[in-house]
Amino acid sequence: MPPGWKTPQQGAATSVLLAASPEVDAVTGRYFEDANEAVLIAERTDGRSGVLPYALNEKDADRLWDETLRLLGR
Repeated sequence: MPPGWKTPQQGAATSVLLAASPEVDAVTGRYFEDANEAVLIAERTDGRSGVLPYALNEKDADRLWDETLRLLGR
């Protein structure tokens, strides 16, 4: 396996955690990576970890959802 790559099991771990764990049952609107909540960062440095504030903006999320529904004709 090349350096920095994940096995299929490692790659699936966060999705499985979020789908099946009671620990995050009521959690919504957050970003997770490597089976942990992503750290809020001020700027992208390594391109691989953390979440930028704009990605957590609720107004933008609502606008995106509304536009998605419009494009789908719903």
